[in-house]
Amino acid sequence: MIETLQILDPEGHIVGPDPGLDSAELSEMYRLMVLARAFDRRMMALQRQGRIGTYAPLEGQEAVQIGSAMALAPQDFFFPSYREHGTLLARRVPMPVLIAYWRGLPNAGWDVSRFRVGITTIPIASQLAHAVGHSYVSKLRGEDAVTLVAFGDGATSETDFHSGMNFAGVWQTPTVFLCANNGYAISVPYHRQTASETIAQKATAYGFEGVRVDGMDPLAVYAAVDSAVRRARSGDGPTLIEAVTYRYGPHGTADDPHRYRGEEEERAWREKDPIARLAALLRDRGDLDDEAEQRIAEEVTREIDAAVAEVEAVALPGRDEVVRHAFARIPRVVVDQLHAFQRAAGEPETTFSPDEVWETGDDPRPSGPTEHWTMAEAINAALDHAMAADPETIVLGEDVGLSGGVFRITEHLQERYGPDRVIDTPLNESGIVGTAIGMAIAGARPVAEIQFDGFVYPAFDQIVSHLARYRYRTRGNVSVPVVVRFPNGAGIRAHEHHCDSPEAYFVHTPGLVVVCPSTPFDAKGLLAAALEGDDPVIFLEPKVLYRAEREDVPVDHYTLPIGRARVRRPGDDVTVVTYGGMVPVCLGAAAALEDEGVSVEVIDLRTLFPWDRETVLRSVERTGRLVLVQEPPASAGVAAEVAATVASEAIFSLEAPIVRVTGMDVPWPQFAIEHHALVGTPQVIAGIRQALG
Repeated sequence: MIETLQILDPEGHIVGPDPGLDSAELSEMYRLMVLARAFDRRMMALQRQGRIGTYAPLEGQEAVQIGSAMALAPQDFFFPSYREHGTLLARRVPMPVLIAYWRGLPNAGWDVSRFRVGITTIPIASQLAHAVGHSYVSKLRGEDAVTLVAFGDGATSETDFHSGMNFAGVWQTPTVFLCANNGYAISVPYHRQTASETIAQKATAYGFEGVRVDGMDPLAVYAAVDSAVRRARSGDGPTLIEAVTYRYGPHGTADDPHRYRGEEEERAWREKDPIARLAALLRDRGDLDDEAEQRIAEEVTREIDAAVAEVEAVALPGRDEVVRHAFARIPRVVVDQLHAFQRAAGEPETTFSPDEVWETGDDPRPSGPTEHWTMAEAINAALDHAMAADPETIVLGEDVGLSGGVFRITEHLQERYGPDRVIDTPLNESGIVGTAIGMAIAGARPVAEIQFDGFVYPAFDQIVSHLARYRYRTRGNVSVPVVVRFPNGAGIRAHEHHCDSPEAYFVHTPGLVVVCPSTPFDAKGLLAAALEGDDPVIFLEPKVLYRAEREDVPVDHYTLPIGRARVRRPGDDVTVVTYGGMVPVCLGAAAALEDEGVSVEVIDLRTLFPWDRETVLRSVERTGRLVLVQEPPASAGVAAEVAATVASEAIFSLEAPIVRVTGMDVPWPQFAIEHHALVGTPQVIAGIRQALG
């Protein structure tokens, strides 16, 4: 049984070990708690008046938020959930910045590095892995910094609670996990969330200490967090703190708590009020009286009034603000989309400077010595160069270290750079990508390997909700240059989930760059560019091509422009657009048709977002015919996107309907009959003949 630590009882008496805060510190704790509650009440009023959006109130949890914040040093970092307004205020995040967030305005003032706080996080528990990755980098650098992450009791049911806790325990990171157990996940009570008697005891399974405190007692919370921070700072690893607390109001402003809890319960918890008990202590010590209490109330009211007025005086930004910050530079296709919106609305088109727009150059012509490499060897060389050039390039994933990955792509890297930079992680894809995001927020350059394409789905929330959006959510304040690599596609006679082609999911996710090379030369140059860029990249490696061919690849460092397609074979009669493992198939079809007098141009997209519209459109305008080839199912795939664009922008150049040659809209079959579903040379030849009429 884990005992619940209490220092200050509801009457304001010290009943436990005094944490030693002096009068000034206790008075500041009281002021911040009053500020947090007053802010909360004003925000609730503003929401009811329609002046902000849906809001998550904190009232009742001031002790957890202010007590924990005061235990942190300026260099420590805090990852919030969505109810930690008090902690954010205590960490000196400007009040207008918080109000602007809940008002639905862009987060222009949310300086993650300056305030040492992450952005408000909506997907439950997903920030735990970020905190662990962030603190891992602090530990790697030898910094005197601890990362605190806050969440609720409902979050302990999420996968990312497990991944965060498990990675922290295995890596022994300087992370403090703070759970505000208010008894309800919206309406679902604690006993329907978990069968464990306490949340604190869950820490035992992860190999570190769990502590339980009275979450209505600010001194107990402070003492528990202060102790955990000291342990983490001294290298003794993480701690889980369960603060047993209550929220007086609803989960959010769309919630009615009276549907699932009674007035007697609420009244009993209000008798434990954290502000009242600290005020009683201060009065007993002569540090607070009616006059001081009134003065503090008036001061915080004026502060809140000024912040509200400041935010409401800000004019809404123009339409161009919508497209800024999703990428380091705005892709040309997004600029065109914005201009179409503006023309339709009768607005002038925004003019962007050259530095703001993603312009793709031509392929360089590297010189110097070459080696006859496979794609696997070329990718390894790119990773090797990046790790040698930047001591904060970190490779992490399942079996990437000692084994060098199941395809031996990371072979020998751990020998050269050590297990702290080439990390054999626990088997948890969400944790791999989630911690990589935290590492990137800390300023590192992580490369997350997912062992097989079909294993990426558990990491989907981290990729879509955070990796793709973090730059946009912070209005460009934070870059997350994570490269997520994984083998892609079929053709190796493997079991289910080992032969998927999930690229369409990621192409459809704004904020991600998606790359799929087809040759060793391209693989090295494109991966090198991805490892040096500021955008998150999904790097798809066609497993059927890992060792399919060798070609001369420059040994010296070079990069290729992401977003530029490559004409693999020039032709005049028909354009074939493809990528990845289908490139050799299409080249084979083109070679076979050459004997019949058919001249086929084969274009390798190489980048699936943003893809090279100009190269494709120029080719179609010249040949008048288009065949699109992809391995995955037809519906809503890359081929469909290219077809739609060509139909929209070059339809009058077409002399025949567009033809798509794709996989079927069914799951990938078992490997004994895989050949029935593989797009091969006969299917491509048939598609080309169809386009030729």
